[in-house]
Amino acid sequence: MDKEMAEVEKTLEAESSGATESKRSRRDVAGIILLCIDAVFTLVLLASGFNFLALPALVLAIATAVFMLVRSAKGRPVGKYAYAAFLTVYAGIFLYFLIWSAESFGKRLWWNLVLCLFPVAFVALIPVAKKFLSGKACKAIVPVMLALAIATSAVYALFMNLRVRPTVDRMWEGHDEYLSSVKQRKKGSPNVLVILMDDMAYADISAYSYQSGRPATIDTPNIDSIADNGVMMENFYASSPVCSPSRFSLLTGRYSSRGWLDNVVFPTTVESDPWSPTHFFGPYQFLNNVDGILGDEITFAEVLQAAGYDTSCIGKWNLGDYGEYLPTEQGFDYFYGSYYVNDMTPYNWVRDTGEGYPGGASHTEVRTHYENLDQSESTKLFTEEILSSIRASVDAGNPFCTFYTTPWPHYPIYSDNNGNGKGDASDDSYIDCIEEFDRELGRILDYLKNTPDPENGGTLYDNTVVIFTSDNGPGREGAAGALRGRKNTTFEGGMKVPLLVSYPAGGIGGNESLQEPIVVTYGDGSTRTYTTSKITSSSMNFDLFTTILSLCGVTDGDGGVLLPTDRIIDGADLSALWRGEVAPDTAVHEALYYQKKGSTQAVQLIGVEVETESGVKKYDFKYYSRVQSENSAFFDQYYNNYLFNLDLDPIEGYNVSMVYPDVAAKLSEALETFRDGMKTNRRGIL
Repeated sequence: MDKEMAEVEKTLEAESSGATESKRSRRDVAGIILLCIDAVFTLVLLASGFNFLALPALVLAIATAVFMLVRSAKGRPVGKYAYAAFLTVYAGIFLYFLIWSAESFGKRLWWNLVLCLFPVAFVALIPVAKKFLSGKACKAIVPVMLALAIATSAVYALFMNLRVRPTVDRMWEGHDEYLSSVKQRKKGSPNVLVILMDDMAYADISAYSYQSGRPATIDTPNIDSIADNGVMMENFYASSPVCSPSRFSLLTGRYSSRGWLDNVVFPTTVESDPWSPTHFFGPYQFLNNVDGILGDEITFAEVLQAAGYDTSCIGKWNLGDYGEYLPTEQGFDYFYGSYYVNDMTPYNWVRDTGEGYPGGASHTEVRTHYENLDQSESTKLFTEEILSSIRASVDAGNPFCTFYTTPWPHYPIYSDNNGNGKGDASDDSYIDCIEEFDRELGRILDYLKNTPDPENGGTLYDNTVVIFTSDNGPGREGAAGALRGRKNTTFEGGMKVPLLVSYPAGGIGGNESLQEPIVVTYGDGSTRTYTTSKITSSSMNFDLFTTILSLCGVTDGDGGVLLPTDRIIDGADLSALWRGEVAPDTAVHEALYYQKKGSTQAVQLIGVEVETESGVKKYDFKYYSRVQSENSAFFDQYYNNYLFNLDLDPIEGYNVSMVYPDVAAKLSEALETFRDGMKTNRRGIL
């Protein structure tokens, strides 16, 4: 009997042992699977370098810790493979930032070491703690340490620095070779003042009120004066319906998609006060770790800097806030203003001279986010900075290139409160904001007009190329005339912007046979007559790159504009149009493409011949293969095969694809060809 009982006990023990082994085996299988998933993801992160994978990697580490916590809460052993999985992910994250981060080696080492230390320590110390504890304390230590690991991992997620080196094809060699080939400016070359508004429509300027035949709503006599004996373009476009891509194109002469800059650039900093979560935005809207305007792009500021100009950018940058994206790494000797938009957090101002970079801080803060909660004095402060910068160049006997990028009239709106200064925002309005800007711009223009030019004779204004435009159509307020759409749409209202130019000594607007008077009636009932050259030819703001170089004498050996040969430059030279050497409707492009968020949504084909009852005529047509409705009542609807005759229907009110099917097919083919080119050679490398 005893023998039989012993056999039974032995059998039960074997079965129990087998069950335990089976449970352990299942536990190990789950841990092994988790380890494999974590290891594979970590390898992909390290090999690809894509910053948008870093946050999911950390989420994967947190999920692994949660899996371990759940097992522990159920009284089950966690298993060595689960521990290994968690530590593998963290090791991968640490190595990733050590290898790929755009920060200095020292910073990426200590920053991520501090953030990694606590979650890794809490998990790694669990086996050690269990050796010295027993009973309830031993059981409690595992969930407590895992909970702390999860909490500190969440802290890491909040303060993860996603500033990572771009993974795009680079063009540094061509960048350096081209700039080294730029010759020093010739005596008599003009100064340059580019004035860029933010979210301002062409109809917000008094001078354009002639198109409606009505008195001006906003009085802008100083802005209008730029067109007097100068140039006014009626069909000038931003290259994007939002700011950062548009600014990229203006500076580089290229469609923004070539720089992978498809949307608005947000702050990447995680050390700011106040803290902002926007450092997560870039990785999920820009591909290939792009955080702004890439350093190997060539800006007109870099070219003029190489030619011997003093270069400055004052106001809003919005093209990146560190490393190669900074304005002082893009050809500007000096920057004063904010890297961000005036509705972003943080919104602080800096003074950047490029000194100390790389290896140290390249800027000093001059106004904090809290000081800028009231922006009433912005226009006055920027005006004083511009005048100071220009005076410094004049006193030194150097030509200047000043890029005045005002934050106005982007929301939130501020003004000088009709002279009351800061602190009272009760009467700030869109109209006040623009009229204040116009008054302060008058100070700058008066200085140029009243200061002799020692090198060329006349005044500084005579020998300065003054260009006034906007980065896109109107946002919350502002008037795009009768045009369809507003900011963030590729309809005309979102991308058609003002363009006024003056350069008396350079013959801009100097063809008297093409000049005509425009009469502007202002709010007080007064009228002024401006004599200007109205240009109807369609062009985009990337044309300013090539045109500025042309006017400043940056030429090749054959008398043409000296342009880089390693990349596509989309911009054309408008100088012949501006001087009146060709008819004002002379086409400078065969086609213009309307881009939004990296997608080419529409094409304008210039001078398409069509049969009419009165014979063959040429029209400019615009075509959308598919576009989302801009009407909030139909936000979920898309329009397909939309064709508009911009000469007869500039407000895009009537689709004529059924009237001109051959024209629609022609534009559709051009659109698809351009899209295919963007797929195969997006950067436009030659």
